[in-house]
Amino acid sequence: DTFSSLAETAGLTGLMSSRRTSILLITLTAVYPLSCLKSLAALAPVSLMGNIGILMTCIVMTIRALPGGAYSPTAAIGATNFLRSLPAELQPSFGVTGFRSPRSLLVLSSMTACAYLVHMVGPEFYQTMKDPSVVRFGILSAVGFGGTALISAFMMCVGFLTFGGACKGMILNNYSTLDKGATLCRLLMGISLLGSYAFLSKGMRSAFYEIFYKGKEITDKIHYRTMQILIGILTTLALFLGDAGFVVSVTGAVLGSSLIYIIPPYLFLKSTKRRTTDGSLTTTSTLKFERLWNKFLICLGVFFAVAGAGMSVANTFFPHLL
Repeated sequence: DTFSSLAETAGLTGLMSSRRTSILLITLTAVYPLSCLKSLAALAPVSLMGNIGILMTCIVMTIRALPGGAYSPTAAIGATNFLRSLPAELQPSFGVTGFRSPRSLLVLSSMTACAYLVHMVGPEFYQTMKDPSVVRFGILSAVGFGGTALISAFMMCVGFLTFGGACKGMILNNYSTLDKGATLCRLLMGISLLGSYAFLSKGMRSAFYEIFYKGKEITDKIHYRTMQILIGILTTLALFLGDAGFVVSVTGAVLGSSLIYIIPPYLFLKSTKRRTTDGSLTTTSTLKFERLWNKFLICLGVFFAVAGAGMSVANTFFPHLL
């Protein structure tokens, strides 16, 4: 979506600016090569670019949300008014839909969960830290997650104040292709998103090796063939799933709930059961409470996964039911 908008800004039309063409070109020229990297150290500049992109996006979105801004009905007619260049579905919409149902909050919670899906690359971040320690890693996690929460909440508020009920899952899609500030944000965020594939691919690749090649030597042939299969599957899904918000919400509901609420408690229950059976762990009232609490978390995670995914599907395909 980001690069399709950039293509339109560059004057490309038709097939050359289509979403599917952008996906195929980016996959072949950037996503696949970056995902094949065996070390993440080379991506430090991309991470810096991502931080700059997020800061610039916050600034531009804030300026555009100000009263009388470029997307306000009261904006001056001319080059600073981008409303005319937006299709009807992207025009700001206020006081039309309203709060349909408390159940729709499950879509938001699912999207929020997706913002914290970095558990699979946690060990890699720890190992590549300078002077790694539990304390330093804890500070890194607190700053990273805390900053992500604040930035996500801020962007949601500013985006809604600008476009209301017309907000798209990828908020930058709402801004005009004639908007130079939004174009710069798209470019920076596009580079950042491309770099993030390498981090996620490494975690996905490691898990794939553990399942299918455990105890075997990972040759270059296996390495590249694995990435071709995984990136091929993801690219195919991207070609047919056009709503970024739907993808994020379903992913957050299922994977977020699993990684946060289901898998860690399950591992705790299995570990404590094994250790109490062999006598290495004493059963106490505290342990009983912890096991009971972890069982509750598993049930809660299953509820969030099913309810969140179901509401995301209903919100996208059956909005009249909400």
